Amino acid sequence: MCLFCTIACGVWETLTGQYFRIYLPWDHVVPSNPTSGATIISILIFFSYAIVLNTVVPISLYVSVEIIRFFHSLWINWDIKMYYEPMDTPAKARTTTLNEELGQIQYIFSDKTGTLTQNIMTFNKCTIMGEHYGDIMNDRGEPLEINENTPPVDFSSNPLYEKKFRFYDPKLLNEVQQ
Repeated sequence: MCLFCTIACGVWETLTGQYFRIYLPWDHVVPSNPTSGATIISILIFFSYAIVLNTVVPISLYVSVEIIRFFHSLWINWDIKMYYEPMDTPAKARTTTLNEELGQIQYIFSDKTGTLTQNIMTFNKCTIMGEHYGDIMNDRGEPLEINENTPPVDFSSNPLYEKKFRFYDPKLLNEVQQ
């Protein structure tokens, strides 16, 4: 933008600006020849444009990113798969940064040595393509409480399974094995 404005300034000074020397004379640094004078003025004015236009790019970039975020939040609101039928609740993005916040881990609490937590993170539940895994249901469809007596899913068919890993919903393993 600075280069374009500099070239436009040089053209204007060559064609029109030379007639204003009567009212506003050029400095002694600028030659009196209209072509070379316009060239010197446009070179000097380049730095003025650099100073004036240095905030244009960050502001326009910020506005462009904010417009993109706005349309993403509209798409979240219009997404039919984000509708929750039992409560008759559609998705409602109340902030433009919601799509950046979804799916990110914000906090991991751990002590340095692992003496308090043993550095074990447990995998309890997940949702994959709208299907919920991790809840165990009884015959009536009510969720069961997971305790020490609840048998975990047997992952021993996988040679890379971890023996300490505990997951109690067999639906996930059945889906993966299909």
